[in-house]
Amino acid sequence: MGDLLTLVKRSASRLPDGGGGLPIGARHGLRRGTSATTWYDTGCRVEASDPQAAITAYERALASSPAFADAHNNLGRLLHDTGSPTAAEGSYRLAICADPGVALYWFNLGVAVEDQGRHAEAIAAYERAIELDVHGADAHFNLARLLELNARRAGDDVMLRRAMRYLLRYRDLAKCNATAR
Repeated sequence: MGDLLTLVKRSASRLPDGGGGLPIGARHGLRRGTSATTWYDTGCRVEASDPQAAITAYERALASSPAFADAHNNLGRLLHDTGSPTAAEGSYRLAICADPGVALYWFNLGVAVEDQGRHAEAIAAYERAIELDVHGADAHFNLARLLELNARRAGDDVMLRRAMRYLLRYRDLAKCNATAR
């Protein structure tokens, strides 16, 4: 393959027009930019100390690899932390498009849409997160809280019992997590 990349200077007699043309220079090899995973790792490393630099690093990772689900998720979390739940929602949705089987992406989407006051969408996102990871304690808690809120507003005893089931499951999971530490 190296021979295919080597450029050979054509002599003037071999050019179709008989002219001299410009000489072709020596081969310098390929110059590659920084990889998406390198930008992602940089973002992870600087998140705590410089969130804006981390946002930039995740954006650079996504510029070279638009389907990098973890970069979308981390970018969304940082955007949410800086007070932009709408922008965070977009990042979480892109993470879900890239990898719909990750419960954390659905949970984060639920938090973002809940913060925007869209409780029905948040409930659906939390339910999906629980379908993907039945041990996700935070999803159980958030879902129980929203169901209880809606049940009390509507006076719906069935929904209230459903909320209690999720709350009890949350308590079991929290107890197991505390014991495991």
